[in-house]
Amino acid sequence: MATDLNAPKKPKKKFQFPHVFILLSCVILLVAALSYLLPAGTYDTVIDPVSGSEVVDPDSFHYVESTPVTLMQLVASYSNGFQAVAPLLFMTMAVGGTFGVIHRLGIIPAMVSFASKRFRTNRLLAIPILLLCFSALDTFLGMPELCIVFLPIITPLILSLGFDSLTACAVVICGNCVGFSTGLGNPFTTLICQKICGLPLYSGLWYRAICFVVFYGITVVYVMRYALRVAKDPQSSRCFAADQARRADLKEAVVEKLTLRKKLAAGFIATLFVVNVVGTFLYGWDVPEMTGIFLIMGFGSAVISGTGLSKACLMFVDGCKDILQGALVMCVARTISVVMEQGNITYTIVHGLSEIIAYFPQVFTIVGIFLAVMLIDFFIPAGSGEAVVVMPIISPLAEILGLSKQACVLAFQFGDGWSNTIWPTTASYMATLAVGEIKWTDWQRFQLPLFCIWFVVGALMLMIAQLIGLGPM
Repeated sequence: MATDLNAPKKPKKKFQFPHVFILLSCVILLVAALSYLLPAGTYDTVIDPVSGSEVVDPDSFHYVESTPVTLMQLVASYSNGFQAVAPLLFMTMAVGGTFGVIHRLGIIPAMVSFASKRFRTNRLLAIPILLLCFSALDTFLGMPELCIVFLPIITPLILSLGFDSLTACAVVICGNCVGFSTGLGNPFTTLICQKICGLPLYSGLWYRAICFVVFYGITVVYVMRYALRVAKDPQSSRCFAADQARRADLKEAVVEKLTLRKKLAAGFIATLFVVNVVGTFLYGWDVPEMTGIFLIMGFGSAVISGTGLSKACLMFVDGCKDILQGALVMCVARTISVVMEQGNITYTIVHGLSEIIAYFPQVFTIVGIFLAVMLIDFFIPAGSGEAVVVMPIISPLAEILGLSKQACVLAFQFGDGWSNTIWPTTASYMATLAVGEIKWTDWQRFQLPLFCIWFVVGALMLMIAQLIGLGPM
């Protein structure tokens, strides 16, 4: 049969990543399969006399009866994943609903208009300033959940300056991660690890401060390069279409000037925001308290501005709708950890990695710890939870191998912190992406190169710490 050379060629299909629900479900199936391949194991727990925390006994690992995940457990694990992350899920919805109310009242557009005028002459200053604020705050607070709080506040500002929603997410998440990972006084990783290792609290501060400056500088350059590219070619952004709609909403909303009652509502919102941060820092407030404050913030501002509660409820529901898909992604991601726990293979993996680390040459052992913590963070994404599992194993290992315990604490901080930005099991960052309406696959394309830079520089900083014998003070 003759071929028609003039016939139009069929366009080649471009590869498209599967939906994030499919990707996460594949990981869940893989973890369930591992429960049949790996033996179940566990550690005994004891009360650490120094920290007062319940920690694992590093010498108590033992295998237990195999508990492979059954088909019905696998099916039910999605519901269990939702239950496990319920407080954070409700906080995410509360934040989305609250900022839906505030935005529809016209308060956010007015605040954005004011801030954008201040940055009009040099809009690029906004990125390093905001990155410094978020990283400096979180290096002492250690609260990734605050990303969910900050993102709705700065996104309209970032958009008004000509950047995109991904830039806003990068400023909040990467800034948070720099502070969390270098941890000058992070109570959930640095201080717990130092207590378990018997080190003076806040010791090694000078070296972590150097790490903070180095990683802050790297992050500023990386985020600003991306932001400049988007500013020059807005259509290169993967969120271009969605951001166009957001900008249109902002322009329409700014037309209306704030009344006296709405200005009072803005003051009420600002006051409660400060109360939320102070309460977290001074009184140890967690997700439930923060959620309650946001609910008061949303409905209280509506009442003060003269909007009826029924109308405020409709605004709140609309705000929740905007982040529903991302919130569901966070819940599905938590299912991975649930399946790991059901199969009793989490501690088996931790034990296996600790055995492998011992075979590394001394100067590279510290990098091996860094890698091991990074992998374990996929299965135990909570910083404090991972610390009480991993550090009692690393601390005696450091003594046997002649490693600096301070360097080991830093290796834990880096391994736990940097990996949070790429693992889908990190609920707080997944919730932040949900609030920003950023696809997880788009975030990976942006974040992976920066993660690789962080990893290489982090490995070098750890080897230097080991070579100089980073001490307790």
